[in-house]
Amino acid sequence: MTEIDPAAMFDPAEPAVAGDKPWLITFADLFCVLLAFFALIFSMSKVETEKWKSLTQAFPRTVEQPLSPAPAAKSWPREDGGIKADPALDLGYLGTVLEAQAKSNVLLQNAAIYLAGERLVISLPADLLFAPGSAAVEPQGASALFELAGLLRNIANGVEVVGHSDPTPVSGAFASNWDLSLSRAETVAEALKSGGFGRDISAFGVSDAHFSELPEDLPWLRRLELARRVDIVLTPRQGAF
Repeated sequence: MTEIDPAAMFDPAEPAVAGDKPWLITFADLFCVLLAFFALIFSMSKVETEKWKSLTQAFPRTVEQPLSPAPAAKSWPREDGGIKADPALDLGYLGTVLEAQAKSNVLLQNAAIYLAGERLVISLPADLLFAPGSAAVEPQGASALFELAGLLRNIANGVEVVGHSDPTPVSGAFASNWDLSLSRAETVAEALKSGGFGRDISAFGVSDAHFSELPEDLPWLRRLELARRVDIVLTPRQGAF
């Protein structure tokens, strides 16, 4: 039998593979394929910026009213010593959602929802909420505010309530139209809190200060009706507890 030199079984020009791990080659090939696949998926994806812009601009902007300034937002210190403001929902998106909910609700379908500068306004006719010259909520108005509180209690945006009145001099229990408008704003704020809205609510009375901003081509009685309203104003910053 011819003896074979073991050293002659290996080509000195090629390295030995006895101590290597051949499965690493297969693993590397698989990794490259997966990397190429994810790169392809990423290259085909894009953000639909135009659709988002059309959503946030869905509401027609009205003439900005000089509303009260937004309350200070609650904040927590960061580790670097700075202040991190709380996030809140985009008002354009929030207005779209609230308008759709209000239209499907019999008690809220007459509410006007619109953007005014950096505020989202939910305007409720005072005749829905109160009897003439009164700041006590009527049963139907209480139901409407309860429904509205259910829509608002899950959002983080700050809330203000602004009471308005017409220029007709008030009589009875209130000393002035300003007193009446403030009492109605406070009543609405309390109703929203009772309905489940857990954050702080600021209440303001402005009497008939914005009556001149109503369209002059409307009938006089219609202008008076629109003047007697309560605005629930949502701010772009998160409200405090």
